[in-house]
Amino acid sequence: MEIKVGFIGCGGIANAHMNALSQIPEVKFAGMCDIDENKAKMASEKYGGKVYTDYKKMLNDIEIDACFICLPPFAHKGQEEFCIEKNIPFLVEKPIHLNKNKAKKILEKIKEKNLITAVGYQDRYQDIISYIKPFFAEDNLGFFTGWWVNGLPMVYWWRRKEMSGGQAVEQTTHIFDMTRYLIGEPVEVFAVKRAGLIKGLEGYNIEDASGVSIYFENGVFGVIFSGCFLKVPGKVGHDFYFTDKVIEYTERQKVKINYGNKIEEIYETGNLLLKEDSAFIEAIKTKNQSLIKSSYEDAYKTLVFTLCANEAMEKNKLVKIKY
Repeated sequence: MEIKVGFIGCGGIANAHMNALSQIPEVKFAGMCDIDENKAKMASEKYGGKVYTDYKKMLNDIEIDACFICLPPFAHKGQEEFCIEKNIPFLVEKPIHLNKNKAKKILEKIKEKNLITAVGYQDRYQDIISYIKPFFAEDNLGFFTGWWVNGLPMVYWWRRKEMSGGQAVEQTTHIFDMTRYLIGEPVEVFAVKRAGLIKGLEGYNIEDASGVSIYFENGVFGVIFSGCFLKVPGKVGHDFYFTDKVIEYTERQKVKINYGNKIEEIYETGNLLLKEDSAFIEAIKTKNQSLIKSSYEDAYKTLVFTLCANEAMEKNKLVKIKY
């Protein structure tokens, strides 16, 4: 069964998806759309598909079975809604939006159409995460710490809060999402932020660092740290403290499990985007949403989680999480 795909956005993450999809025999590239026509042309020359600079023209002009929406956070301006209108299943990169209310309206439309959707939280597809996930059902996790502390991505929109949402929403979202996936639903957050470490960078208005304290409905608590100020290698992942073990998770690399009398290390292998995209394509073929580990509905909750963290930073108060 051939699956025709189109892309809205042909930048870095889109090309990573294209590379993964090129390894799935039944996928055919039908359309490449980007406001920068050169990017769309380059993608078309490598993978195939007609070139467009207007996503509506592309979706009206060609028939596709799946759309990949790979846009910066600020650029979500009707692409999902148009896919829903055309009954086209879509995978959208995280974060799904910067506006909670607009994201909620998109979700409601998805539910009305019962449309297959996926969101680019590729970390959920790791074998090492599948291995440790059962431990979280034992109800003996005390607390955790999480980090995305590294250097500053040199992308103009990333450093603008109104365009990226800030580090917690755009980047550390992977860490926030993983806590939901493994631990359960958060109920409230409190946050602090730090500025003044990055100097002299034109247009820079996000926080240099933040710490978000989280309380979950099952009683677990933890803190997630974000930082983009480092000039040396940093840390990305989690430490989970159970009564009978400590799990150190290094994102997309390995888990180290300390049982006290022995230490177990397991390394991640394989192409995560290939795993994620294969699940999406198979879900479309079989009309089985359950094959996808991060739907739009689930990713909406992670968006709200991170937006509440931002609110807590700005208002310096405890924020209740309401989906």
